[in-house]
Amino acid sequence: MGNPMTRSLVRPHGRAGAVTPLLRFLAGAHGESIALAWPAPHMAFLALPSARRHAAAILLGRGGDVGEIVHAVERARDGEVARCLMQGEAPHGLLKALGRLDEALWDAADYDLLLSLFSDEGSAQVLRYTDEIRPAQLHLIRRLPAVLRVPKILGNIPDSPGAVEDLAEAFRLATLMQGGRSAPAIAQRWERAGSSARLFDMAAEDLQPVHFGGAILAPMLSPAFVPVNDRKMLENVALEFRNCLRDFTSDIAGGRMAVYVLRDGIERAVLALRLDPTGWRLAEAKGKDNTDLCDDTLRFIVDAVERAGGRTGESSWVLSRRLHDHVCASCGPARAPVRESWRDRLVLGSLWD
Repeated sequence: MGNPMTRSLVRPHGRAGAVTPLLRFLAGAHGESIALAWPAPHMAFLALPSARRHAAAILLGRGGDVGEIVHAVERARDGEVARCLMQGEAPHGLLKALGRLDEALWDAADYDLLLSLFSDEGSAQVLRYTDEIRPAQLHLIRRLPAVLRVPKILGNIPDSPGAVEDLAEAFRLATLMQGGRSAPAIAQRWERAGSSARLFDMAAEDLQPVHFGGAILAPMLSPAFVPVNDRKMLENVALEFRNCLRDFTSDIAGGRMAVYVLRDGIERAVLALRLDPTGWRLAEAKGKDNTDLCDDTLRFIVDAVERAGGRTGESSWVLSRRLHDHVCASCGPARAPVRESWRDRLVLGSLWD
């Protein structure tokens, strides 16, 4: 770990490995490794500034020479400790940021997230000026694309996982509509918002069509999928699968919805795509009697739709409305569902938007 950490370690008197109740309270899962480095009653460790205590937990968690780690934590300069933490060049202000964490030590995964965010200049700039840094904040920041992790955007995002998820999804769809090279321009426009309300309204605006008119043909899926092209076929499919597809006859005829039957594969299925400003979206996929499909079938369908130029995820209309609700005191709070699983993030079942 470099020259500052090579001097011999002089341990205080105490019982190595014994964890006092106070250390257990502050160190949690790090208690044993801290107790080995600073034996009970751990006074040399407890007397360290909080930033140094957090640095000790990170470095000890990685393993290595305990004596070198103790010497660096106790005596090395901030910049030297920061370089050890980053395992190379370190951004300015890392040790000061560690001093704004909880007094209690964090889980190793949360430390890893903090260091990874500090390696991104936009995120680091925000964290340098954050009065109190907590793991929940870091997990919200991580959900955003790196180009959005800038002070003028992060400062206008409500402290809500749903709001962060929806803004990230809006950015993804906006770049999908406007082309991948538009990402920096969209982010720069959002930086000029000046308020939470304006930021989320800008995001909703970017989900609206730029040009009106012009038909967008339904995707041509692989030969395993048979498109439903007339009313009689739609009626037969509705009877076979015992579902309500006939309720959507006008949408299908008007070009806002497309229906396909999966004839070849693990199981028979029917799927529906909806057209919104972002293009064609997989809106539903079911088996007979509206039963859920197995994962392999569903992944086969998703892959076919995406290869044909379609997408999965939230309807842009629904997302636009929810973006407004996140920041409108009269309309909100937005009811953003928790979508942790792969199936949840497909957002199937929203046919009426």
